[in-house]
Amino acid sequence: MDMTAETGPRLTDEQFFGDCLDLERPGLSGIKDAIDARDFTRARKILAADVRDSLRIDEFLRIDREFVGGSHTLKGESIEQACERVMKLKFVSTGTPIEFTDDVDWFANPTFNQYKEWTWQINRHPEWAWLGRRYLETRDEKYAEMFVRLFTSWVQKTAVEPLDAPSGATKAWRTIETGIRMGGSWQWALHSFIGSPSFTDDVLTDWCKSVWEHGYRLRTVHHSHNWLIMEQNGLAQIGIIYPQFRDAAEWREFAFRTLVDELENQVYPDGMQYELTTNYHQVNINNYQWLWDVAEAYGYSVPDAFSAGLERMHEVNIKLMMPDGRLPDINDGSWREVAPLLRRAASLYPSRKDFLWAATRGAEGSPPDWKSIGLEYSGLYAMRTDWTGEAVYALFDGGPFGYAHQHEDKLNLIVNAYGKLLVTEAGNYAYDASEMRRYVLSTRGHNTIRIDGMDQNRRMNFARTVGPDAVRQHSGAEWRTTPAWDFAEAVYDEGYGPDAESIATHRRTVILVKDCAACGVPREIGPFFLVVDRVMPAEAAGEHAYEILWHLATGDPAVDGSAVASRDAGEPNIALYCAGPDTQRLEVVSGRETPEWQGWRAVDTHQQGEYAPTPTAVYSGRFSAPVRIVTVLHPVKPGAHSPITGLSAGSSVDETNAELVLQTGQRVVIDERSFTA
Repeated sequence: MDMTAETGPRLTDEQFFGDCLDLERPGLSGIKDAIDARDFTRARKILAADVRDSLRIDEFLRIDREFVGGSHTLKGESIEQACERVMKLKFVSTGTPIEFTDDVDWFANPTFNQYKEWTWQINRHPEWAWLGRRYLETRDEKYAEMFVRLFTSWVQKTAVEPLDAPSGATKAWRTIETGIRMGGSWQWALHSFIGSPSFTDDVLTDWCKSVWEHGYRLRTVHHSHNWLIMEQNGLAQIGIIYPQFRDAAEWREFAFRTLVDELENQVYPDGMQYELTTNYHQVNINNYQWLWDVAEAYGYSVPDAFSAGLERMHEVNIKLMMPDGRLPDINDGSWREVAPLLRRAASLYPSRKDFLWAATRGAEGSPPDWKSIGLEYSGLYAMRTDWTGEAVYALFDGGPFGYAHQHEDKLNLIVNAYGKLLVTEAGNYAYDASEMRRYVLSTRGHNTIRIDGMDQNRRMNFARTVGPDAVRQHSGAEWRTTPAWDFAEAVYDEGYGPDAESIATHRRTVILVKDCAACGVPREIGPFFLVVDRVMPAEAAGEHAYEILWHLATGDPAVDGSAVASRDAGEPNIALYCAGPDTQRLEVVSGRETPEWQGWRAVDTHQQGEYAPTPTAVYSGRFSAPVRIVTVLHPVKPGAHSPITGLSAGSSVDETNAELVLQTGQRVVIDERSFTA
């Protein structure tokens, strides 16, 4: 079938009505005669009537679905305000606005550096769903008229690429955008505007033609990881909502089979999606859930694997949740609040009282009966003292590299205590070529060790084998948890610098002392972290340099010798004490750009320009033999001060003791070996 028309839809009436529809369907029984008579006006009328009759509008519109995001809205903008802006042809993509005059240029790019995501994301059309909601709220026909105007413009102007072109060869028809449109905004717009007089038979027929083209593309061209999930969500929704298509059943069944397979291919036994980001984990959950909800609205059953698979994935959000109710920002992740993420799960899994507890922010249900937990396949270890908002918590990353959206951050540590994030990281930033993007991807944007001024480089030798066997590999880290303490240990040995040189191996041990008295430490100290870094050079000869980095989510800290302490009035604070070789020195860096970026964090979103300085403690030293560096991180409650004044520890890798010096003059010896039983 030749579908290379200069304007869309690509399909002619003859092609569409003759080759793409199920003409045995009772509601389409008159189309054969209309085709024979070449009366395509009548054919369009018959099709439009059947589509309107087959939609389950009320059931669909009850689905809990949001289309508002920072990428397409201005800060603080409501749906009503966004719609009024769109009515004036003022659009926002990736946070950058543009105003068109007579028509939308769907291939525009107003960003200062031609950021490709701008053009890709304007072709996702969340605005169509917003307009639909405003239309349902007001019944003001102006919203329907604008929707039809936008649809007609888009379908006519973006048809120049062949439907089977590789995904990356297109701007408006990448398979990720194709899937997102079909799995979300387009279907919401259809159900919202279907009763509008502006949504004429001719417009609805062109709509169906374009939807068929989407289905053809999604069935023909496939990607992988989260893209594949979005593609198949879109394809399955076409197969559910448009039974008029001859291929609807095959598309639906293919999509469901693929999605079941991907629960095995992409999800570790511990429930984490294999990209290992707290953002794309939600992307997969949401796409499965939206499809489940649409299928339910239309009377279809989803495969049993959906329920079991999503339960494991939802559970991960509780496992990783920080005391302030947010997720840690892992890889290309986000500091997302967990409660709204569990809202639908709480109703789908009524026996999971922990889901209800998380969804209601503790107002109902009950927390899990465990506290600290290790995701031992994905290598993420959540240490916590309790489930209150005042808990002391850390997330230690001792796992594999992930699949796409990775940062060079193995052995990274994030600390949240007493309701505040205290030790942060560079975060997630726009997918551009900026210095900030390079920074967030690098080891220097995280809380681990650099060697000879070089970052980790797992990416160079990274090769992902997909399939169930690939996600059933244990992380290799060690993990123990008791009521008194938590212990995690992992190794980085995959090379540093542009050539991934095997110049050293880094082994990090993280211990959370939860019950001081039970661990032989004065109770008044309260929970703290003992971090032991052992760095072993690959060769006996030669000297190397190391940097241990700690990004603080605080104001400017005070420095006293080798100690760093934040001093934010009325808020939780954190004190750091580090003991290493005699050559070790300390520098606190914030917002530095030369000779390389250091001391930054992304702010709010992963959009361009959204970053700010953050104080970063850099402990540096030199070693020519295996070396041991010990760091104590002590979170303290608002108004309190750490009773620790100093730390000493032997730098030989064979040593296991560390000594805390308290304000009282007391010296407290801690032996690593007491946490390995």
